[in-house]
Amino acid sequence: MAKIDLMGLPKKTLVDLLKTYSKNSMTVDGLWFVNVEEKFGLDMAIEIDTRVWERYGATEAKRIKKALHITDGGIPALAKALNFQIWLPGMDYEFPEVTEKNVVFNVTDCTPQKARIRDKRGEFPCKPVGVALFKKFAETIDTRLKMKCLVCPPDEHPEDVWCSWEFSLEEEYLKEV
Repeated sequence: MAKIDLMGLPKKTLVDLLKTYSKNSMTVDGLWFVNVEEKFGLDMAIEIDTRVWERYGATEAKRIKKALHITDGGIPALAKALNFQIWLPGMDYEFPEVTEKNVVFNVTDCTPQKARIRDKRGEFPCKPVGVALFKKFAETIDTRLKMKCLVCPPDEHPEDVWCSWEFSLEEEYLKEV
């Protein structure tokens, strides 16, 4: 078979492939993490994973900005970019609040957490990883953006929200908006 031209594929096939690639990337991340955890322990796995996702957050944000031609900044640019993170097509999420001043982003169904629970590993205390990822992601979209974790394991969380993140412009920049 000859090389496949993605431009010739039906839209539904492309969407299905996007979701498959997203799941595949999360599977690789999960398998990598479990193996590091088994060999070096949970604390070391979290330490390494945090460094990886921090660097990845900046890289992913740069690539999304380029692909979507995001040249402006602020909350609208961040909210748009958050929708295109590689791991999101395999999860459910929502934006319960979006204003010019801030955006709240919730993960309402977390596939990796459910897999850990299914495999009797318990909830993954992913807060340091999420903080590193979202801080760098937001800063790369716009250096004026600040991130605050509202809830994330190991925090107790509502049954319908695994983690919640608030992003805002620093107070001094709000006058410009």
